[in-house]
Amino acid sequence: MSVWRRILLASAVTAAITVSLSVLPHMKGRDAAVDSDLAVFRSAPLIRLSSDNLVDHMLGLQLQLKIIKVDWKQAVLSVDLSVDAARDNSRVWAGDMQRLLHLAFMRTSNVNRVLIRYMETIDTLQGSAHAEDERASRSADLRMLAAADARRSDQWLAEGVMGLNDENPFTDPLWRGRLRLLFSDIGSSRLQ
Repeated sequence: MSVWRRILLASAVTAAITVSLSVLPHMKGRDAAVDSDLAVFRSAPLIRLSSDNLVDHMLGLQLQLKIIKVDWKQAVLSVDLSVDAARDNSRVWAGDMQRLLHLAFMRTSNVNRVLIRYMETIDTLQGSAHAEDERASRSADLRMLAAADARRSDQWLAEGVMGLNDENPFTDPLWRGRLRLLFSDIGSSRLQ
């Protein structure tokens, strides 16, 4: 056989295989998967959250609120978020809460409880009124506005956390109970 015939035969076989593979997904009579989409690319689920990968996963959430503090102890993830008093937006708060709960309960296997606190920064002037350098005597105090407590054992998590952003969890009695929401007096007056 000449070289040209071998190349022609290899090209014909390749074309036949390509055509048959492209027709294969459109064949009728497949199982229950007819006309359904199949996810080919999925993000790999996080198996275990640890102190080694905690920062990476928190940054990957791309939260809109500033993270003040994250604590990871004995399967409990605690997150303090900074809230700007001038821009109270419960949708932003709920969206960040949804992302945190999704990370903790849908993408990991070792987080059993999530504690989220919404904190407001209050600038206070410390020291005497005659302080030489006011910037040196200025410190930031934090005031809690609201706190949420969710646990892996909660039955509502079977439905997922996606509905959290559809409602306002800070005013909806169902979500307030599910998330064990607590409010300070100031937080309560702002969000209700």
